Amino acid sequence: MRVTILALFLAGCVPANDVREAPVDTGFEGEGELDRPEADTDTDTDADTDTDADTDTDITVIETDQACYLGPNRDFTPCLPVGAPNPMPSGYAYPSATSAQYVEPIAFLDLELEEPSTALAPNFILSEFAQLYKGRFAVVQPHAVERIQDLRDELGALVVNSGYRNPDYNAGVGGALRSRHQYGDAFDIDPVSVSLDALADACAAHGAGYVGVYTTHIHCDWRDDTLSVPFYGASRLREARERPVLDAEITRSSLGFAAPASGWDEGEPLREWRALAEDGTVLFEAVGERFTAPAGTAIVEVEVGRALTRQHVLAP
Repeated sequence: MRVTILALFLAGCVPANDVREAPVDTGFEGEGELDRPEADTDTDTDADTDTDADTDTDITVIETDQACYLGPNRDFTPCLPVGAPNPMPSGYAYPSATSAQYVEPIAFLDLELEEPSTALAPNFILSEFAQLYKGRFAVVQPHAVERIQDLRDELGALVVNSGYRNPDYNAGVGGALRSRHQYGDAFDIDPVSVSLDALADACAAHGAGYVGVYTTHIHCDWRDDTLSVPFYGASRLREARERPVLDAEITRSSLGFAAPASGWDEGEPLREWRALAEDGTVLFEAVGERFTAPAGTAIVEVEVGRALTRQHVLAP
C-alpha cells in the first residue's frame, strides 16, 4: 500500500526528545494482553486481521496536528502525528451527532505508522488502547489516557481489554450505536489487584462521565470532558451529555427469578439479589443471573449494574 504523508509542521508541537525516534524500553510495564478478546463479546475478529477495506486504495494522510500524551516520564512526550485520511476507508461511517460531544473525529492516529510499544503513560503502551485490527485509523484522547494512569496509580495493575473501535468493528461486536469506544475516551477494564466495586468507585472518583458495572469488567468513559482538539478540532464545543437509557425488571419462572435488562451495551450487568422478610430483614444474598428465594421470603430485590434497583413482592 502506498501511503503519502503531507506534514504541516506546527511550531512548538514536536518535542526535542520525541520518543517515536527513541522508544522507551524501561520504566513502564505494558499491562494488557494485546491479543486478548473483548470482554463484551465472544465473536472478536482474529487479532492479526485488519478489518479495514482499504488494502487496494491509495490513501493520503495529511498531518494536521499532534496529540501529546502523558508519557513514561509524565512530561507529555511522546507526541504522535494526527492526520486526516483522504479518502477515508470504509469502516468509519459514524452515526449522526446528537450533540457536540458526539461529532465524528476529523483526524486520527495512523496505526500503520506508529510503534505499538510506544509508551503513552508510565504503565501503558499504545497497543493497549488501540489495535490495527479494530481500525487502521484510531482515536485515543490524551486526557482519557491520563485518567487510566490515575486509576493505575491508585489501584495497582489493570488490564485494558477494549479501547478504540472503529464504527464497523464496534457494530460487529454488538456495541451501542454511539458507543464511546468509537470516540477514544472509553475503556473496558479488568481489575487485577482490587474488586470490581473498587474499580467502579475509582472511575467515578476520577471524573468518569459514565461507569458501567458488568460481571467481568468495568466500563469507564469520559464522555463529559472537552474533546481533544487534535482529533476533533478547536471549534467543537461541549454540550449536554448523552447517557444510555437503562431499564430492568424482575421476572419469575420455574427456573427462579431473573432480571432481564436493557441499555448495558458492553456486556451483562452485575445482578445482586436479596431476599427480604416482611419487616425488611435480609434473609439471603446472592450474585448471579438467576435467583432462588428461600422459604419465608416476602420481597425479592435486585440491584442491576449498581444503577437500578427493582423489587418483586411475593403473594402471601
